[in-house]
Amino acid sequence: MTKATTLRRASALAAAAITLGAAGGAFAQTATPAKPAQAKPAQAQPAAPAQQPAQAQQQGAPQSVAVPGINTPWTKVCGTDQGTKKEICMTTQDFTAETGQPLASAAIREVKDDPNKKFIVSVPVGMLLQPGTRVIIDQQPPLSLKYEICFPNGCFAGMDVNAEFVTKLKKAQNITVQALQMGGRTLNFILPAKDFAKAYDGPPSDPNVVAAERQKLAEELQKRAQKMMEERGGAQPGATPAAGAPATPAAPAAPAAPAKP
Repeated sequence: MTKATTLRRASALAAAAITLGAAGGAFAQTATPAKPAQAKPAQAQPAAPAQQPAQAQQQGAPQSVAVPGINTPWTKVCGTDQGTKKEICMTTQDFTAETGQPLASAAIREVKDDPNKKFIVSVPVGMLLQPGTRVIIDQQPPLSLKYEICFPNGCFAGMDVNAEFVTKLKKAQNITVQALQMGGRTLNFILPAKDFAKAYDGPPSDPNVVAAERQKLAEELQKRAQKMMEERGGAQPGATPAAGAPATPAAPAAPAAPAKP
C-alpha cells in the first residue's frame, strides 16, 4: 500500500462524510454508487441479518464469523468545510486486513457549534446492500443502518446521533460492524472503543503526521504479508483469512475535504 493509496482512502471517507452529512437520505435516492459489483438479495432473502443464521446453518456454512485483522488507533482530524466555512472534525478508527487492505471503519463526524452529529461506518464492497448493515455497541441492541453511498473501496452507512450517543460511545468497549454476504453469512468487524474518548476529547492530530503513521503501518503489514507468502512457497496470502470478504481497491481521489486519518 503506497502513501497515495493511504491518502486516497482518507479522501474517500472524507467525501463520504460530507455526502452523508450534507445530503443524507436524499443523496442515497438520487446518486449512483461507484459500481462495486454488489449483488442485491433474491426476493426470498430474509429481511434482516438476524434472520440469516438458520439458513446459513442449514447450508453447512458458518452462520457468523469474526474477521481477523488489525485496528488503527482512534484519531481525530479537523478541517474547514469549503461550503459552510465551518470546522468539521472526524474521530475515526480503521479496521484493516493483515495485509494492510482496508476493510471497515467507524467514525463520528461533527460540525462546530452544531448539536447534531453523524455516526458513520464502512464495510467492504461485495456485501448485500439490503437489508443494510448493523452495529452492535457492547451488549446493547443492534443498530440498523442503511447504506447511503459506495466507493470502489467500501460502502458507507450513517445515522444521525447526538451528544448522548457520543457519551455512550465513550464508555463502550467494542463496536462490532456487521455485513451480510450472499448466502447468509454475517461478517463481524470488531473495533475496540476504549480509546475513543481520549481521541474525541483531545486535540486534533496533524493530517500529515497521521498519513505518515499509516504509511509506516502499511509498509510493515506489506512486509509481513510478503514473508507469509514466501513461507507458503509463493502462495498469495488472502486479504481476509477465513472470512471470504472481497478485495477493496483504493478509491479515486475525492474533492477537498477535512481529511480522515
